[in-house]
Amino acid sequence: MRKNFGLRIASSLLGVLAGAALLAAPAAAQEKKITLLIWSSTWNGLIKPLAAQFTKDTGIAVDIEVEASSMEGLVKVQAMRGKPTADVWFTAQGVAERAASDPGLLAPMPIDKLSNWKDIIPGGTSPTFAAAYYYPFGIVYRPDLVPGGKISSWEELWGAGFENKLALPAPSFFSGRMILVSALLAGGSIDNVDPGIEKLKKIKKNAAFWFTSDPQARKALAQGEVSVMVTSSSTVKTLADQGVTVKMVSPKPAPIIFEGVTILKGGKEDLAAQFVNYVISQQWQKTITEVWNMGPVNKNVPPAGKFADVLPKDGDAVTFNETTINERLAGWTEKFNQAIGQ
Repeated sequence: MRKNFGLRIASSLLGVLAGAALLAAPAAAQEKKITLLIWSSTWNGLIKPLAAQFTKDTGIAVDIEVEASSMEGLVKVQAMRGKPTADVWFTAQGVAERAASDPGLLAPMPIDKLSNWKDIIPGGTSPTFAAAYYYPFGIVYRPDLVPGGKISSWEELWGAGFENKLALPAPSFFSGRMILVSALLAGGSIDNVDPGIEKLKKIKKNAAFWFTSDPQARKALAQGEVSVMVTSSSTVKTLADQGVTVKMVSPKPAPIIFEGVTILKGGKEDLAAQFVNYVISQQWQKTITEVWNMGPVNKNVPPAGKFADVLPKDGDAVTFNETTINERLAGWTEKFNQAIGQ
C-alpha cells in the first residue's frame, strides 16, 4: 500500500512537471520579442516594414512604445530603470550620451556580435550608441508660400514676408540647435549663446509656434498654416508622400546631427543586438537613405541623390560637442524661456 502510494506521488509529480514544461514553452516563445521606444513618424514611415522583415528572418517579434521626442524618451527610460518595458531606444546622439552618463540605463554595444559595426562612418558610434542615419538641420519650406519662391539663408527668416509663418523647434527639440545656429549668426558660439538668445527675440514676430514634436509642425506646413519649418530632411519625404511640394536648404551654419539606437539593460540585450546589426546593415541603410531621405551611416552605402541635394555645401556644415550641449542645455532653455516668453 505504501509502495502504491509512493508511485502515485511520483506519478503526480511527473504530471505537474510535465504541465509546467508545457506552460513554460509558450512563455519562452513569447519572450522572443523586443520592444522599440521610437518616434511614431520614424516607425510608420521607415522602420515598420523593415521590422517585419527582421521578424521573418530572425523569428524575433517587434513591438513599439512611442516617444514624442528624444528628451521625452529619456524621461521614459529613466522612469523604467531596472525594469524597462523597451529594449531598443531610438534617440538623438546627444541624448544618448546623456543617458550613458546615468548608470544602469544603457547596455554597452556588443561590438563582437555586430558584424556591421566596422562599417559605420566616423562620428556615428560610441560605447553605447550606434547611429542609424545622419541629416542636416536646415530649412524646409513651401515654395508656393514664401517670398520669391525660394530661401537661401538663415537670415531671411528674420525678414519681411514671414510674419507668423515659421514653425521653429523649441530648445528641447534637436538639442538646442536653433539656439546654436542663432548664436553663430550673431557672432556667438557654443560657449556664449547670449547673442543667439538676443537674436531669437527678434524672430518672435515671425514665429507661429515653437514645436516639440514633428507631426504638429508638419501638419501645419502641409495645410499652409506656416510656410517654413526648421527641421530635418525626412520632412521633405514625409510631405511629398502627402502630395505637398516642399524644398529644403541647409545654409551656413548647417549642423549635422546623428540619430540612432541604444540597447537598454533589461535582459534582452542579445535579441536587441540582432536588431541593431540589421539597422546598420547595407540593406537597411540603402532603404534609410532612399525612403527616409536621410544620410546612410554604413560607409558602403552612398547617399541617395535626393538626399545629396539637401546636404550643405563644402565648408557650410558644423558640428558641436555633445557633452557641452548636455551640460548647458538646461541653462540655455531657461534663458530662452525668459526671453521668448515660453
